[in-house]
Amino acid sequence: MALKIRFRALLALCTDENPIENGELIIDDGKIVEISTQPGNKKNSDTLDLSDCLLMPGFVNAHCHLGLTALEKKLSPSLSFEDWIRALISLNSVLDDKSRIQGICAGAKEMKLSGVTALGDYVAEPGLLKIIGGLGFRSVLFLETIGFHSDKARSLGEKVEEVLENEFLSPLNRLGLAPHAPYSVSPDLFRYLGQLAQKYQCPLSCHVAEIQNEVRFLDGGDDSLEQLLKERSAWDSQWKPPGKTPVQYLDSLDLLDCLIAIHCNFVSADLDMMAEKKVSAVFCPNSTKWFGRTEFMPVRALLDLGVNVALGTDSRASNDSLNFLDELRMADELLPDVSRKEILAMATCAGGEALGLQCGKLALGQQADLIGFCVPPSYSGSWSDVPFESHRHEVDFYMVDGKSIPLFHGDPSH
Repeated sequence: MALKIRFRALLALCTDENPIENGELIIDDGKIVEISTQPGNKKNSDTLDLSDCLLMPGFVNAHCHLGLTALEKKLSPSLSFEDWIRALISLNSVLDDKSRIQGICAGAKEMKLSGVTALGDYVAEPGLLKIIGGLGFRSVLFLETIGFHSDKARSLGEKVEEVLENEFLSPLNRLGLAPHAPYSVSPDLFRYLGQLAQKYQCPLSCHVAEIQNEVRFLDGGDDSLEQLLKERSAWDSQWKPPGKTPVQYLDSLDLLDCLIAIHCNFVSADLDMMAEKKVSAVFCPNSTKWFGRTEFMPVRALLDLGVNVALGTDSRASNDSLNFLDELRMADELLPDVSRKEILAMATCAGGEALGLQCGKLALGQQADLIGFCVPPSYSGSWSDVPFESHRHEVDFYMVDGKSIPLFHGDPSH
């Protein structure tokens, strides 16, 4: 049976249309079939009265590591990036399964309460795929892969392909591939995973130009990451610095086309290439702030070139929360030259486009993933300002795939 939702205002996003006020939205079979300001008489439909609410697309968290949520408040931003990785590896290696799963469920609840309906998550352990895939998000679960020894590329790649062949997830989920970073994945493994992405039509994602030492590492002028790899018995003595920027390096491996590039803090020399190759960039505002970065993704310049820029939380290992409303407000603080309407587009339709998911916009034929904010009858401000209001930490309405979910009652993993 169809569902009719009355609303105070609706932000479609990613269109030139103005907000629609005092209208109705009709959902049938999980999809939006009508948006109107004229009261309809559609028979055989239930009615949900949200006439005190602003409706908008659910948020898309385009980059997260839910499996690291249990490490919250256990790492310090005062560490160097390499020492932060050392501490992360140490703490993660002794984390028991129960604590990890409890952390995943707690992180999922925090994201849902703040309006995240779709997710791009890096999954390091295939055994967690069904757990994270069963949380109720529309999602791409990226198989995170690390391996700098070229002679291990084939065996690692074959393990990834085995998961692609045999893992069956719910209709809300699909698999993606995530070679971790240019300093942790060998050229041969990069190529192997790129070929798998083409073979299985998987989204491909990678941390790119996150730190200056990564840029220097590829140019042959830094040994801190080499030392880290040697400590882990992961260094390949046959590897030679390519003498390229991270973006150029990935392009030389035929991996840049349509790549979902995370962080991109040091890419100023490669903006045109990113635009040409239709890269999607994911900006993680609170993680950027947590690390105290003074140089970070040139979002305004990328947007002006037509590059698709999405938002992500990153993990609780480098973020004090997974509340997506906090990400909006931090993006607003860090990006004074980006409008709130643009930030909302980054948080919704740009994320859906990056992940290749049918979500992030409210339009006819789209999947009905939407959220709502109650507003007082006297509200007369810009509708785009509502999610940024400092008192808001939770949404008042939440729907995925045409099914509304009571967030504040029962099992938080629903």
